[in-house]
Amino acid sequence: MIDWLPAIVIFIYLAVVLYIGIFAFRRGKETGEDFFLASRSIGSIVFFLALFATNMTSFAIIGSSGMSYRTGIGVFGMMATSSALVIPLTLFFIGTRLWAVGKRFGHMTQVAFFRDRWECSEIGTFIFLLTAAMMLPYLIISIVGGGTILEALTDGHIPYAIGGAIVALVVMGNVFFGGLRGAVLVNVFQTLLFLSFGVIAFVAIGHKINFTETVDRMMHNPTLGPLLARNTGPGGVPAGIPTVVYLSYMLIPLSSIMFPHMSIMCFTAKKVTAFKKTVVLYPLCIMLIWLPCCFLGALAAGQPAISAAMAGGSEAMKTWIEHPTAQNEPLLIKDLRRLPEGARFRQELLTSKEPPSPRVFSDRLVAIVHPLQASTATAAQRAAYQVLVRDVRQLASSNSDSVLLEMLKMNVWPLLAGILAAGIISAVMGSDCHQILALSTMFTKDIFDYYGGRRRFGEKGTVFMGRAFIVVANVIAYAVAWFRPQIFELAVQYAFSGFAALAPMMVAALFWRRSTKWGALLASLFVAACVVGTGILEMKYRPARIPSPLDVHIWDLGTHWMLFLNKAGQLRVFGWMPVVPMVIGSAVLVVVGSLISRPPSNATIDRYFGSIDRPTEPAFAPVAAAPAR
Repeated sequence: MIDWLPAIVIFIYLAVVLYIGIFAFRRGKETGEDFFLASRSIGSIVFFLALFATNMTSFAIIGSSGMSYRTGIGVFGMMATSSALVIPLTLFFIGTRLWAVGKRFGHMTQVAFFRDRWECSEIGTFIFLLTAAMMLPYLIISIVGGGTILEALTDGHIPYAIGGAIVALVVMGNVFFGGLRGAVLVNVFQTLLFLSFGVIAFVAIGHKINFTETVDRMMHNPTLGPLLARNTGPGGVPAGIPTVVYLSYMLIPLSSIMFPHMSIMCFTAKKVTAFKKTVVLYPLCIMLIWLPCCFLGALAAGQPAISAAMAGGSEAMKTWIEHPTAQNEPLLIKDLRRLPEGARFRQELLTSKEPPSPRVFSDRLVAIVHPLQASTATAAQRAAYQVLVRDVRQLASSNSDSVLLEMLKMNVWPLLAGILAAGIISAVMGSDCHQILALSTMFTKDIFDYYGGRRRFGEKGTVFMGRAFIVVANVIAYAVAWFRPQIFELAVQYAFSGFAALAPMMVAALFWRRSTKWGALLASLFVAACVVGTGILEMKYRPARIPSPLDVHIWDLGTHWMLFLNKAGQLRVFGWMPVVPMVIGSAVLVVVGSLISRPPSNATIDRYFGSIDRPTEPAFAPVAAAPAR
């Protein structure tokens, strides 16, 4: 029973979330604006809590700690610092203006704004298809995170596939019944829960782990020392993160304002003053979430029991135990069987009816390996120890998304572990609710309504279609999540990079009167080609073993490698992440395409920027809120 206690706490939490959705359904109205935008009535504090939860996913907690385990504490500076700076700025300069045009003209989605601003129809439909396709990785991330949490908390008694399905169904039920009102009410509850997670987890785990001893042990290990960022490369950048990659991440937060669920949230504020509290509080909350997660993730590398548990829970280990062959035998087992105790342990694994829990695997592995490090060990035994540490870390890195959960299970009382895990899963579900609703809103407003659905089926038909699309989107996301892609890489390579590259298009629409639909089309086609091209190149040239001993060369320019895959199988352009050339190329194409094409009509430009006959009026004057025309 004690083993199931954390999972029971999670199920209670999920029941509360589902009830909130049903409660919101009873309070809501059967109108499109209420279901999709909560009647634009969200107050300042609730707006901030909901907006912050909308942008926090399993990427922020599970993904950041997992990458910190592999790369080091520098992940905090690479992602959290840039996010704390860039996201509030985009909310202040872009979010407030989106709110104003939405209030004035009744826009509910980005595509509706683009269609009206640039007088485009089919191009707007293409932008919808592009953004909807790039949203799928984000939905997948949430389901992967939910399945990982429930599987890890129950030592595999709830398989990953069932855990992901449970989370997906609860999220779908909340949004299906409650719409945006239900998502926002859940977010208020969830944000308070996961904001407290970091501090409590840090204190609870720190009570069991000697931080000073762990850090000292890592600093004297040439492999683990760089993870603490004391040893730095050029420019003070942690040695595990190349400078160009570190700088590339400065562009990733541009994606925030372009995510449909974030821009739709900007339309929901009751007053523009709601953005003021958000801009001030956002960086503080980023620190509360990211700092403990990154620090604990990096320190887990100095905890042999944690690494062993993650290795035991890896897919490679499970696959070999269930279907043992010489070809799929993990390197750890091959090296371990050279020891008498290791050979016996290998035989026990092969004869067991099911894979041992990560905790059991960890206890047994540490008992075999640890004596090799004793002061009485021979030189050969110490050399064997270093080899086994390398093997364990390789397997553990493939399962790094579970690092925080393993730390909770091993160092925290089960009831508290369940409460803290609820904090983690709240971050997963807080964004998932808004992502699915955003896709539903876009489909309903930008496709169904735009092409005559509302005229034929009425207001209730619009809401029904929105709910039907919620089910379809969830099923597609779950089907892809079945293959369990790694959270951090999936988010950064596709979802974040693609939306960040669309940011120049939004800036042009809001602040440049000369921008046109043809500039937007060129930028959109370029982004779509880059996202698809990145996926094709990574699949075609991906090394057989991840991480690979060497980078994989694709194309060079003279003596410089122009395109290559790094050791993790990720595409790089002259060493930079794809997001850099994507953002630059998108910005250039928006400008060039606009300059060589005819601008929108004077009437449209006058509506958004003021009369063109008044040259003394600022070109970029804010759009004042007024009744919709």
